[in-house]
Amino acid sequence: MDKLAKQLFKYSRPIIRPFKLMTLEGPGDVPYLWDIYQKGILTEIPTGMSMEEFAEVSTDIVDNVDVSTLEDRVDGEFKAIGFMVCRFNGWQIEPHVIFFDNATTRIKLRIWVAIIRKTKYSTKAGSCLIRVENDARKMANRIEKMGLLQYVGRVWGGCPSGNEYLYAMRCARRHQ
Repeated sequence: MDKLAKQLFKYSRPIIRPFKLMTLEGPGDVPYLWDIYQKGILTEIPTGMSMEEFAEVSTDIVDNVDVSTLEDRVDGEFKAIGFMVCRFNGWQIEPHVIFFDNATTRIKLRIWVAIIRKTKYSTKAGSCLIRVENDARKMANRIEKMGLLQYVGRVWGGCPSGNEYLYAMRCARRHQ
């Protein structure tokens, strides 16, 4: 582990755990996802749903893709700070992260480093592809300097805000 990673995880590490659905014991992580939906970030889901309708749709979402809840220390206690949705085709994994408003730049860096380190040693995947927009490129370049990612190219006009930048790494399955 390099010097920056040791400093990032000196006192605690972020938690990446499976998404908890609504059950009889409680709402699980659905209220956090509901908050993102109300802000209009989940554009694939029709607008105007009640929370009960959304809970049913969220069950379908979690059944079809790998969704994880991201937690980190905020104001002295662990709180949910975002979600990770992973696409996986049997060889390549592609994580996408949606952060909440309470995620600072340092927390985002900690989360991304934790995700990348966890993915790197996964024996399920052979490679990992991370797509970033221009505003997140500075953080991706910092992670690249840590030796965790490698810049592999750019997609001209790859997202509505402009270009999309691609970073990749090899995972543990490739070395078996």
